[in-house]
Amino acid sequence: MWNDRTVKRAGAIVLALVVIAAVVVLTVRLDSGGSGSNAGDANGSIVSSTPIAGSPAGSTGWRIVYTTTTADGMPAVSSGTVYVPTSPAPSGGRFVVAWAHPTLGTGADCTPSQATDPSAAIPGFAQMMSNGWVVTSTDYTGLGTEGVLPYLIAEGEARNVIDSVRAARNLPGTDAGPTYAVWGHSQGGHASLSTADEIADYGRGLRLVGVAAAAPAAELAALVNLQWQNYVSWVIGSEVIDLWPEFYPQLSASQVATPLAIEQSPALSAVCITSNVTALVQQFGTVLTQPFFSVNPTTVPAWFSELQANTPQPASGIPVFVAQGLQDDVVLPSTTALLATQWCAQGSALSVQWYPTATHFTIPSVAAPDAMAWLSKVFAGQSPATTCGQALPVSPAAAPVAP
Repeated sequence: MWNDRTVKRAGAIVLALVVIAAVVVLTVRLDSGGSGSNAGDANGSIVSSTPIAGSPAGSTGWRIVYTTTTADGMPAVSSGTVYVPTSPAPSGGRFVVAWAHPTLGTGADCTPSQATDPSAAIPGFAQMMSNGWVVTSTDYTGLGTEGVLPYLIAEGEARNVIDSVRAARNLPGTDAGPTYAVWGHSQGGHASLSTADEIADYGRGLRLVGVAAAAPAAELAALVNLQWQNYVSWVIGSEVIDLWPEFYPQLSASQVATPLAIEQSPALSAVCITSNVTALVQQFGTVLTQPFFSVNPTTVPAWFSELQANTPQPASGIPVFVAQGLQDDVVLPSTTALLATQWCAQGSALSVQWYPTATHFTIPSVAAPDAMAWLSKVFAGQSPATTCGQALPVSPAAAPVAP
């Protein structure tokens, strides 16, 4: 029997198919503006673009809607932003940085592109404009557009990120070239690292040269194993139990969550998170002190399997920069230490920088200068030094085994 969500999703698919048909024609008509390359490819086609009034000095910005693909291969649309410096573009086209935003909430008013100044939420923005780079930011499908938000769904997030770069190249006047890097925080760090898994097939025609992530929610099983009984489960778990069954029919909230969590999660996940969780505490109060999960999800085979499937794999041949605050109580430092251990063991060109006083919410701005310097190196064709072999400041988390 179809429920309301199924009907909504089916409607979104039909809408997306109509949009795809229209934008194939639209793409042919777009002025390449020196960017070219994607005519005839529905992914990254511009559905609409609106100039952003009051863009920061030295930049021109647009709010865009563009075509992309869901994790299950269905056509979709996502909104987002594109910013370009007002300085002259180099003859070979501009480098592109795709920003991937953190957990913000599922409510329509949480959509980052709809903020008065979307650039204010992009760490390192002024430096990227000064460096002459195009900056894109996806909202991800289902946030501000029809569809289901691919929250911590690796393929869906990565495809939205990659297609934001294509959209920038299809937007007249950006002079965006095919060379790009990704920079993200928390959920967006997960998206950034996942992008490297998609380049061989989905990312064809573009050139990914580096991935930077601040406090990435990457080692999902290890993170859930450590956090399932803590308050963080209300913040992250509400979106997971609400959205993952939409992608994985074998999963259900009742397998892992308490009745109270199931009752509260739709409203909880819709609350917008900015720089902290104050809004959640004010609205839900003592609810957040109650158990969210009824069992550790990593002990439930179906949930463990999908947690593993959505864990980014060590990047091969692509430099990776990870910034981690040692005061982070959301993405725990021990899980980033686990990532470092595993990725270095498999030969990843990984550099992890540890920030002793940074929290989960301060790490993007604290690490942004180092991330920008690192991105400058990879765009220049340099190979940044790795930190593999260096002593870790914390012990790696245990990697849960299949139940």
